[in-house]
Formats: sequence, C-alpha cells, structure tokens
Amino acid sequence: MNQADYFGYMGKILRVNLSSGTITKEPLPRKLMEDYIGGRGFGSRLLSDLLPDPAAVDPLGPQNVLIFSAGPLNGTMSPSSGRYTVTTKSPLTGLFGDANSGGAFGAEIKYAGYDAIIVEGKSEELVYLKITDDLVEIVPASDLAGKGVMETTDRLVEKLGRDTKVACIGPAGEKMVFCAAIANDKFHYLARCGVGAVMGSKNLKAIAVNGIGDLNLSDPAGFMKKCAECYDKITGDKTYDDFSHYGTAVITDIAALSGGLSTRNGQTGVFEHAENYDSHYYRENFVERSESCFSCIIHCSNYAKVKDEKYFCRGKGPEYETFVALGTRPDIADLAPVIYANWLCNDLGMDTISVGGIIGFLFECSEKGLIPEKYAWGDVDMVIDLVRKIAFREGIGDEAAKGMKYLAEKIGGDSMDFALQTKGMELPAYDPRTGKGFGLGLAVASRGGDHLRALPNFELLSYTPEEGVEWFGDPHTVDPYAWQGKADMVLWHENFAAVVDSAEMCKYCMFATYAILPQDMADLLTLATGIEWDEEKVMKAGERILNVERLFNLACGLTPADDSLPKRYLQEPLPEGPAQGQIVELDKMLPRYYEVRGWAEDGRPTEEKLQELGIAK
Repeated sequence: MNQADYFGYMGKILRVNLSSGTITKEPLPRKLMEDYIGGRGFGSRLLSDLLPDPAAVDPLGPQNVLIFSAGPLNGTMSPSSGRYTVTTKSPLTGLFGDANSGGAFGAEIKYAGYDAIIVEGKSEELVYLKITDDLVEIVPASDLAGKGVMETTDRLVEKLGRDTKVACIGPAGEKMVFCAAIANDKFHYLARCGVGAVMGSKNLKAIAVNGIGDLNLSDPAGFMKKCAECYDKITGDKTYDDFSHYGTAVITDIAALSGGLSTRNGQTGVFEHAENYDSHYYRENFVERSESCFSCIIHCSNYAKVKDEKYFCRGKGPEYETFVALGTRPDIADLAPVIYANWLCNDLGMDTISVGGIIGFLFECSEKGLIPEKYAWGDVDMVIDLVRKIAFREGIGDEAAKGMKYLAEKIGGDSMDFALQTKGMELPAYDPRTGKGFGLGLAVASRGGDHLRALPNFELLSYTPEEGVEWFGDPHTVDPYAWQGKADMVLWHENFAAVVDSAEMCKYCMFATYAILPQDMADLLTLATGIEWDEEKVMKAGERILNVERLFNLACGLTPADDSLPKRYLQEPLPEGPAQGQIVELDKMLPRYYEVRGWAEDGRPTEEKLQELGIAK
C-alpha cells in the first residue's frame, strides 16, 4: 500500500536509532489499524513487540524504546483531536508506561507524514531530531543543554520557523528524574510515568516537526457532517458552559463540596482555605484568557498571570490536579505561590502530580519525625525549594527524584502506609474515599496510580439511580460513596478510554460531558478511515489494548498485590466533612473487576479471553 491507499492514516512509521544514527521508514501494518486504532493502541502493541522480554530491559538503558504515536483523527476537524501518546517502559514503576498530551504536536506528526515515531538506542552527545516531511536529521544540541522548556522551545522555533512544533525535555529530563515530563508546544505536557527521563537517557533534548502533508479521509463530507453533530452534542451538554469557561478548576469546587479536597497529604479532605482555590476566584484574579488544543471547542486550558513580584510568572495555569498536588496537599493557603510552583515544574520539565505528591509525603514524614529535615505544613518556600532540588537532584532531591515508593522504602517506619502511590506512581488529586469507582480505577490502572485510565466521572455528576441502572445495571453507580456496581462501570470507562486515547481525542468530550459515546466514535473512525467500525468493535479494541498492557505488566513481574491502594485510603476513614467515616472497600470491588474482565483470580487474563481478543501471548 502507498499513502494514497490509506484514509485517516499516513501509512508510515519512522524509526530512528540514536546509537547507530540510522533512520528508516516502514509501512504501517493494516492489522495494527484494524485491531489497535492508533495512538495509545499503537504504542501498547509496538512496545510489547519491540520489548518481548520487558523484565530484562533497563528503562533508562539504550535497549528501551520511546514511541510517539498519533491517531486516525489527529489533524482532522474531529472535536478535540489534538492528543498524542508517548509509550515506553517506565523508570518510575518498572512497568508499562505512557503519557498523553494535547496541543498541536500530534497533528504535526501526521502532517509530516507519520503515524508513529520510534526512537531507539542512545546518542553519544545531546541531540535533537529535526523532521521536515521526508527529511529527517539528527542534529547536535549542546547549546540547549540545561535549558528550560520555555527557552528550548523558543530557540528551536526561532531557528526552524514559527510553524515548527517542538516536544522537548527540561533539566529534569536531562538528569533522568523519574517523574520528568516531555513538553510540547511549550505549555502541554506528557507528564506521567517518567517519559521525560527516558528521553533524557537517550540524550535526546527535543523533536522538532514541521509538516505540510495532506490527510485523506474516506468520506470527507460525511465526516464533516458527523463532526458538526458531535460539536452540537458537546456544546449542548449540561456541563459544557462551566467546563469551557472555568476549565478543570471546577473539579476543585466539586471536591471541596464532597469533602475530598485532599489536604495535608490526604490526612483530611477538608481544606480551610478552599475559598482561595474556588474556580471563580481563580478565573477572576489570575486567568487572562482561555486557550484550546488543536480542533477543540471546549478550550478548558487557561493562560494565567501572577502579579506578585515574589511569584511573578505568566503561562499555562495549573489544572485541578496541580491545585491539589502543589497546593492543598502541602496545605498552602494562597494560590499565587501554587501557580508559580506549577510554572517552575513546567519549565524544569516535571510532572506536577508526582512532584507535589512527593513533597506532601516528605512534609508528613517530617511531621512524624521519620526524617531529619524540618518541613512545616503551609511552608511555601520549602515547596518551591523542593521543586528545584528534585529537578536538579540536589540534597534530598536526589533521593526524591527516584519517586515516592523508593523514598518510603528507604525511610521505613510506617511511611508506606501514607505514601500515596500505586505500583510506584504517585496518586492524583481526587481522594478515592469520596469516589469509590475512582478508587478501583486507581488500583488497577495499567500505568500505575492514575485517574485517567478510567476517569469514571459518572459517579460524580449527579446522575439519577435510574440512569445508573440504564447505563451500568446498578443504581449504586451514581453514588460516589457506594462500592456496589463500580467494577462494571470502571471496566466500561477503561475500555472506552483506551479507544479515545487511541483515536487521539480528548476524554473531556466523553467523560466530562458524556456527549460523545462509543457509537459516535465508531462513526467518526469509519468515515475517516474507511474501516468499518461499530460500537461493539471499538469497545472490543479498547478491551484488547487493556489486555495487552496487562500482559506486559505481568511479564515485568506484576502480581495481584500490586492492584492496591495505600493503607490511608483502605483503612483510615476520613475524619471530617461530608465523607466522614468513608474508606475504599477495594476488597469488595476487585474480585468482581477480575471476573468481568475475564481474568483469573490471580489477575491474569484467561486463555479464553486472549483467544476472544485475538491476542497471542
């Protein structure tokens, strides 16, 4: 097949070996499109094929690979189709790892003529990858060594032209901090799983892409009609206005009302300074404008400015996750220093969820006398100091750079009980004691403690019990404090989330508004690619992707004991607020989850399930 025979895809995989300097281009296999859709699905399958014995692979060694993958909807007018995925073996968890980001970089990969870019080996010197359509070059980048994300991006755009899209690492990535991120378009981040550390281990500072290629669609007129229908669904949803205007900051309000605004490392869900984090207050006092990713009508991002001289900064403002990680968890009263700490993490190239989680953990260790360092809740200067120390691996930052689980194992005592991590990855903001479906989703997430693998917002959006029965067969699914019915709900969300990540649309069109559903996705994919999709087939593809990721993790040594949550969430009831007395009854949800997944009691996919999905072990 040549490119003219592909619809929705470019038909080409770019492979770059930094050890040998070889650059090759391979045809995109038809079966990959039909079984794995694109994006995350491509990354999951390719990683498993390229690392057949993942347990033997050092995540920071040259044998690990870094896969940048786009989806069939990237570069089109499909709503919110600006996402893309980077896949690798994670240095933070030692398991399957990927990260997903918005902006325009994913579309630019497609315009340059590629569906995936596979980076292998390790360069002897710091380099960047320059991609201009068919011309691909490995370029020395010593002049960018140690530079932050903002300066690196500006320099490359100034040198290569304003239409160039840049994905790069900051100092944290160069120093292989385990929670280092990759930034694209300056203000969008592939933050989770330490993908930036893997990029740094390869001495790859950046990828700069400029493409002018055309995208062919199977049915352009039908596709545009379906896109218009989807836009109407999104803007007509009851959650659209608030989410569009205030962005994810509205989740802060929801968490505060539910008593789940994780405070002092999750010791409580009630934050006494919540009014300073209110979405309206944030919008009125710090946000200069809303921003959107490629082809997005929700425009939930914000451009924020802090005028205070001590914390002066301007750029993409924090999301809900960061409000909590760098704000309420270390008990910071005011928002201005949190916005600055977010900006600092962004420029240094680090995951704010992991960094904030580690800082909150260290603060509690200090409170309990488990470490010699003295930190006090609410100490803004210590938060900012620790951000820098982690990025540059200075002092205690050198140990903290290896992640919370490593720290807890080193510190000992009862520190593991309140180390808010699962499978080695620091947990996100929402306290699962106030959303039991989130708790199950965090425990079983294939890339470690992550809310976006499932994102079961259905239990938080005030649906009726009747709607719970209609959607998932159980009225309890709409009650965030109930554990019943959550396994079936989480499984549906996980499968559909894998589809969304693979098509490379944004989950906020699906799980914030529930406007775009599996049949809508099937219609978009069919009209774009010419491959016949229906609701059952797309959901089966999502299930296939989840099982491939599970097999990779099992090969790395995963056991059912890893599908868990910290003791704080399982055994420590919330002490106050609307959710007082709540814990996560994971032991009641996990067996049912394994059952509906078609996995054995040991969490291993059965032969029957693998045969059903067409997966060879």
